[in-house]
Amino acid sequence: MVSYSDISKGLDIYEKHVDDYNRNFRQRNKLPKNYDWRPYRWCSRDIVFSLLVVKHNRQGNFLEVDVCLVTNPPQYIDHSGARVALGFLLSEAYKCGGSMEIVFTENVEGGRVPGYICDLALDYDIHLKHVFEGHITPFEARQLYLELVGFSPETKARVMKLSIDGGLTPERACFVVLGGVWTVPEAEMIILSSDHPERILTSMSRPEDRHLYLNDLLIARSVVLGGALDRKLLKTELTKDGQVIESEDDETPLFIDFDSSFMAKIYRAETDLLIPWLGNAEQVLKTGQSLIVLIRARSDSEIQRYFVNDLRSLKALVHKYRLADLQTMICFLTPRDFEDIPKVQQRQITSLLEQNGVYLMISPDSLSGLNKEAIRRLETGRLIRQ
Repeated sequence: MVSYSDISKGLDIYEKHVDDYNRNFRQRNKLPKNYDWRPYRWCSRDIVFSLLVVKHNRQGNFLEVDVCLVTNPPQYIDHSGARVALGFLLSEAYKCGGSMEIVFTENVEGGRVPGYICDLALDYDIHLKHVFEGHITPFEARQLYLELVGFSPETKARVMKLSIDGGLTPERACFVVLGGVWTVPEAEMIILSSDHPERILTSMSRPEDRHLYLNDLLIARSVVLGGALDRKLLKTELTKDGQVIESEDDETPLFIDFDSSFMAKIYRAETDLLIPWLGNAEQVLKTGQSLIVLIRARSDSEIQRYFVNDLRSLKALVHKYRLADLQTMICFLTPRDFEDIPKVQQRQITSLLEQNGVYLMISPDSLSGLNKEAIRRLETGRLIRQ
């Protein structure tokens, strides 16, 4: 545990950095450079997780940390403060263009790696070799980054293979997640389903590379559609004064996986939840029950043209997952462009799905909206360090 004197000293240093920052930047209406000391406070409502002061050391090409105060509030998951602090430090080390090495000054627990971060590293089974010198090496930083993001073993193996082949660095794959471009399930969907995920995660292809760009866009819009379903299922609604409100911090406990051979999302609920977008077919996913959703971000004409192939995939999904568990639910997810199909063909498609025990799930998003969001994310990726 950090001593009271270390905490008091850290707070004093942090306050001084805040005063310097206000005087040198805010009062002058200037933005700091990466090599200037910058104070950060990470909070949720009135709960503080971490206070940090960092800068990029241009001589040593590492991230230098002058204040790192961490707390782990008991109402949150274990190591919550350390996760927040380490996630920021690793992302900042990548953003600043350094080697990913992190160095703590003498003001941080006497010049050592903070104890809370060491505890988190032990939980990840990562041995930090230079704790008392106050260094996290580039290799250790990459290991911590991959574990912190929470990729599945299959995804981590693919990322490391791409790294060896020179297509994608592990830190880039992690940064696009913690940087908010893609969520973990969305990034895993890209990494596991695309033949060239590095093109999407690094925004490598451009509109003028028409065929490559359109191929990446086809995958990206499917990922955006799957991500919209993730958020809908994860959203926790609370009732206050008779009105339904969304909770900022709480999410529905839900396991999310991906079947790359079918481009299908796999969900398992830890509590009963209502399955969205089924129209009048209201269904509840019971605790422990599995939901398999075939993701197809298609226009109305594409839905009609490729439905035979999609029905074949749905039958294979039923065979693969229902044999193991008869309670497994299978859904076919499309954008609302499905409603532009002639009514007769809509009924034919719905009837074929019902015959195979599959529910039709229609997203409120249109294909044009999915394309716009996918393009926005690809454009955002170009602004990130390669």
